[in-house]
Amino acid sequence: MAERKLNGIWDAERVLQGLLYFTDDRGRIRDLNLSDDSPYGIEVRRFAAAMKAYGKEECLYVGNEHLISNACSDDKMEELCLLLKQNLHDKYSTDLAKPDILKSIRERKDLFETLFRYRKSLYGVENIWSGVMECSHTVAIGIKATDNLYQKHIKAASDVLDRMLVLLMGDDYDKSFTEAELLPFGYPDVTDRELQDMILDNW
Repeated sequence: MAERKLNGIWDAERVLQGLLYFTDDRGRIRDLNLSDDSPYGIEVRRFAAAMKAYGKEECLYVGNEHLISNACSDDKMEELCLLLKQNLHDKYSTDLAKPDILKSIRERKDLFETLFRYRKSLYGVENIWSGVMECSHTVAIGIKATDNLYQKHIKAASDVLDRMLVLLMGDDYDKSFTEAELLPFGYPDVTDRELQDMILDNW
């Protein structure tokens, strides 16, 4: 019998995916219930524990207002500005996209909220068929065609946006946590396999 292990890792990228999955456009968590033992509730509690470990527990209740780090390294700002410039096509905007303009946390928050709102829309497109369990052949063809369009034309944009958002989150997210390290923060003692079994049992 395989040894039971909590072997996942939480880092800035996983936090961002949690934000995209659990929150609305403003970063507020939908249906926050830290005593819910359903599969969804366990996923929410995992995310909540990670946010606590990063010192961002307040974000669970008030949205993205306190998500952005006070400190953001020069390297992060330079990489972010390079990504912005690659997607700006007028000289005025390109000239503005310099690290100096983002030294203010208020400016970084505004940019994060703008990019996050757009990324949430793409996340909706990416997951539009996630609830489809059964369908006709013609619907299946349509789903596969649109999924292919997403992979060819939209996923690359989503990946760039994800990187921008992680950079804007700042230096508080430089560290990562194992699932075992998150147990003292209320992380559910449930492995991915056990969670998957719970999901299957609830179908």
